[in-house]
Amino acid sequence: MLDRLCDNDPGVMGATLCPLYDLILEDPNAYKDLVVSFVNILKQVAERRLPTSYDYHQMPAPFIQIKLLKILAVLGSGDKSASGHMYTVLGDIFRKGDTASNIGNAILYECICCVSCIFPNSKMLDAAAETTSKFLKSDSHNLKYMGIDALGRLIKINPDIAEQHQLAVIDCLE
Repeated sequence: MLDRLCDNDPGVMGATLCPLYDLILEDPNAYKDLVVSFVNILKQVAERRLPTSYDYHQMPAPFIQIKLLKILAVLGSGDKSASGHMYTVLGDIFRKGDTASNIGNAILYECICCVSCIFPNSKMLDAAAETTSKFLKSDSHNLKYMGIDALGRLIKINPDIAEQHQLAVIDCLE
């Protein structure tokens, strides 16, 4: 199955991620050596190196990106070395994030979830907090809910993040 991860057909690679994710949930340590490969695949997808037929609402292969972020969250949990490989691509996703579309917001939310699971990094936490702030300040109730959920994840790592978002959360309650 691992050889399918490097298949020339992105559809095969994307389909391989689903059962691989289940296997990784069972035994993350058995797949730690694949972190760099997953990061490289995510980087290629985020940099639009896949055919445009995999785009959805101008987002490059968003479902593959989301699955890769979920995988990286599991593999980076409590592992400083594995997490270190992820910071650059996660930062790129936050910088290029598209908050104008639902699928762009879904990718950013999954990126926040990933950051909340991996070994903490102050720059990543700041980027996640900034994106969370955009969700909380949105007119969309769905995005506000995502923002509250994301904030709940982030304050488990750094409770100080909650302070800067108190007013936004109170607005959500209204």
